[in-house]
Amino acid sequence: MNDLTRTVEALPTTCLLVLKDGRTVYEYGDPAHASYLASARKSILSLLFGRPVADGRIDLASTLDELDIDDVGGLLPIERRATVRDLLTGRSGVYHPSATATDLGIPLPERGSKEPGAEFHYNAWDANVLETIYEQRTGRRVFDAVAEDLAGPLGFEDFDPARQRLLGRPELSRHLAHHLFLSARDLARIGLLVADGGRGLIPSDWLRESTSPQPKNYGYLWWIFPPGILAAGAFGQYLLVLPKEGLVIVHRVSLADDVAIARNNEGSTGEITGLVVREFGQLVRLIRAEVPAST
Repeated sequence: MNDLTRTVEALPTTCLLVLKDGRTVYEYGDPAHASYLASARKSILSLLFGRPVADGRIDLASTLDELDIDDVGGLLPIERRATVRDLLTGRSGVYHPSATATDLGIPLPERGSKEPGAEFHYNAWDANVLETIYEQRTGRRVFDAVAEDLAGPLGFEDFDPARQRLLGRPELSRHLAHHLFLSARDLARIGLLVADGGRGLIPSDWLRESTSPQPKNYGYLWWIFPPGILAAGAFGQYLLVLPKEGLVIVHRVSLADDVAIARNNEGSTGEITGLVVREFGQLVRLIRAEVPAST
């Protein structure tokens, strides 16, 4: 795949991993290097919700009011009507400041201006609060759930529990972000899990529902671009699953830990070169053109 390699070498890519039918067919960079996932973490959180939703510990119709969820300065009455499902689909209508950056950098509407469930607005607050709800309703730390429900059963090779970090600015929001630091090859195992319908680790009904548009191109913390299912994070952290093609594609732009921490705890990004979704899409088209000839 010489054309693919020449293309990747001109990008800020630190690792590109392509699996076809579960077998690695292309590798660039170090797939064992663990680094900051940014918002790609949210799709992994979506997987964790599967079992507690299935067994009734988490009710998607529960409101923030019923769950006794509040935040710095108090939530508005209209915001307290948002449901767990509204948060999962980016339609909470809660535009309270987030403890961490919203990766798209698009200004949110004024607080109280939208009914819960009415409009999609990508907002890190939603995911951070979902982590609070997960821990409240299950009695388990998010990081422990990742370790026990995913890293262990899937045979992660590079997972370090001590590396995972709770980040954010508590003066903005009491709901901090559970940030994950994973390697490309361990992230690929997540992709294979999704491609294989959950393998019994994730309820298949939940996986189908959470990776279906709700509506448009967002599911439950997954981006849906038929025929693909995408986890995406700032600066070029991507996990793309193309189930019908048997493809799993992992793209990483590694950030130093201190840069990732400063971004979340101080709101500082500095000069970081990444790969935007449009550029990743161009790379995926090249991969899809080259991979069949190589297998």
